[in-house]
This record gives sequence, C-alpha cells and structure tokens, in this order.
Amino acid sequence: MNIPSIENCNFQDKAVLLRVDFNVPIKNGKVHDATRILRALPTIQHLVNAGAKIIIISHFGSPKDRDGGLSLKNVVETLSHLLGKEVKFVDDCVGEKVQRAVDAMDRGDIILLENLRFYKEEEQNSLNFAKQLASLADVYVNDAFSCSHRAHASISRITELLSSYAGFCLQDELRYLEKAVSFDAKPITAIVGGAKISTKIKMLIKLAEKVDYLVLGGAIANNFLLFNGVNIGKSFFQSGVDGLLHDVVDTANKNNCKIIVPEDALVAVNSDYSTGTLRKTESILDDDIILDIGPQTLSTISSIIASSKTLLWNGPIGVFEHSAFANGTVEVMRMVSRLTHEGKLTSVIGGGDSLSAVNAAGLTDKDFTYISTGGGAFLSWLSGDEMPGVAALHRH
Repeated sequence: MNIPSIENCNFQDKAVLLRVDFNVPIKNGKVHDATRILRALPTIQHLVNAGAKIIIISHFGSPKDRDGGLSLKNVVETLSHLLGKEVKFVDDCVGEKVQRAVDAMDRGDIILLENLRFYKEEEQNSLNFAKQLASLADVYVNDAFSCSHRAHASISRITELLSSYAGFCLQDELRYLEKAVSFDAKPITAIVGGAKISTKIKMLIKLAEKVDYLVLGGAIANNFLLFNGVNIGKSFFQSGVDGLLHDVVDTANKNNCKIIVPEDALVAVNSDYSTGTLRKTESILDDDIILDIGPQTLSTISSIIASSKTLLWNGPIGVFEHSAFANGTVEVMRMVSRLTHEGKLTSVIGGGDSLSAVNAAGLTDKDFTYISTGGGAFLSWLSGDEMPGVAALHRH
C-alpha cells in the first residue's frame, strides 16, 4: 500500500484533524454497537502518545437539518469510557466556537466535533467547507475506510489542503481486503445477500470472474430464482434487472463460477413472521414470502465452505432479525467461524447488516480473519472502483 502512514510522522504539539466513522447504532441515546469506535482507538491512542492535539470529525446518519437525534454528542460518553480519558464535545464543526476550543487544547487533549453532515457542503465536497475544517489543524489523518468511497469534503477535498496520512484502521482494512481479493488461496467462495441487487451488480460481476462459488441469499437470491422461472410468491425482489442478471450468469459461465441459489426455503405464510414453513423452491405458493434458506440449501452451502480456502461475505442470507428465520445466516456464520479458528479458512466479512448478523450469531470480530467496517466501501472495493479517500492519500 503506497499511502503515507501515521507511523512515519512527528505529531508533537501538532493539531491533528482525525476523520473517523462514528456512524454507529444508537438506541435510547446510547451506543448499541461500538465496533467502529473500537477500531479507531489504536489511532487515537497513538496520536495521544505522540503528543498531538486530536480533533475528531465524523458524520452521523443523513440529517435533513440539525436533528438532535443525529448529534455526535450521543457517542461522547462511550468514546471517553473506552479511551479511559475525557473527550470534550463541541456542538459545531466549523466556526469561531470550534476555533476557540482548539486554541485551548494541550497536547494529548481530544475534542469531538459535531456531525459534519449538519452542513450540506460536506456531501457536496465543497472546497470552502474543506478550508474551514483545514484551518483548525496542522495535519489530516483519515481512519475511516467505511467512508472512503465517497468524494466528500472531509474525505478527499481536505487532502488538498493539509499533509495527509492513513490511520491504523484504514491501513488494516486495505491490507486484509487486498489479501482477500488477490484471489490466491483457492477454492474461493463468495456469499452475497441483502435486498437490492442493483447496488451490488458490479461486485457480482467482478466476483463471478474470480471466485469458484457465488452463493446468493436474501432478496438477491429471489431475483435469480425468478430469473430462472421459479415462482417466488410475494417474496421481495427488484424489478427491471433481468439484463443485469444475464450479465452475471454469462460472466459466471465464462469463468467456471458456479452460482448457488436456494433449493429449499423457509417461508412466511400469509405474512406471519412468527413461524416458518419449509418448502422446496419449485413448490413456493402464491402467498408465500421467502425469508430464509432451508436445511438442504444449508447442507449444500456448508459443503462448499468446507472445501474452500477463502470466503468473502457481504449481506445476510435470510431475515435474521426474526428468530424464526435466523437459522440459515447464524449456522453458516458459526461454521465459517469454526473453520477460521481451525486455520482452514480465510474469512473476510463486510457490510452493516453483516456486522449485525455476526452479533446475532453470538460471535465477534475475533471469530473471523477480518470484519470490515465498510458497507458501501466494502462493495466499492470488491467492485474494483476507485476509492476517492484512498486515491487522495496515494497522491501524497
């Protein structure tokens, strides 16, 4: 990775603008899953030990205005607790109030600024907004891989104005993903689930070129079943994408990639999500809603994974949020974890829903080779797209 690292910089008495991704789940005003905060701690601690003044910036949600429910104030308590150090919050991210707070900092101090997206200029990649942010600091550090697929002011434009470096989380993401997508350790299996196929089509085509097995779940599998002439009842699918599906199938056929779709399924009958009814996929009824894979499909997937050396996973294979339809995702997760611990499988998992599924299976990031904090960024990387945030660091 030819990007400048924070390991090679003197931060003594420097004001460092640290871009993280603290867009974490909040329930009842409390952080529900601190994974992304935990991933940023090594970089923050390194900067503290180096004698820097750390100014943390992040977005949170997609606010239409200054929505208090989307204030980063909600993460201050958790961040302070995890660091074992007070983090001061400033309820703005640019302007005189912020400048005064920065001017009052001593080495080792940490402040967290308010949600960047309270300013529309952030997502517009505004040079003026980037200049306002840059005026606060001497150095910029990007530790937000999960945002680096976006050309936003605090991700790419800011690097035109300050000396810029990659934090440890960003470096780890790139290192593990580059290893995984080198496609060296074969056989390779990719599991792709989730709802909208249109957002994942480039990734599916790229994977169909490279992997041995492409296992499909969720509504994406429904689309392929429908494409194959199977009745999917009232199951969710995305219309108008048959041409895209044909491209995926054609690419898979040309590259000897086997596409795996469910042979049997657990369905909700009459929209009753409290219990599942087992059907062969060729026997789905008009009122059925496919919500999980059945035991025959689970057995097929398990055999494929057991013979694989590398696994890439994006998106759950069932509606695991409902306990009656969690078995497929949870059982495959546990099998992947076991094979990873036994040293038989390199497992890389990414995407917000995938992280939730890991938690639902009672597992952690220590149970897999690597869990990416990126959702859209993970998709972009696997699709082979340029990442504006990473490309900006390469230019330094």
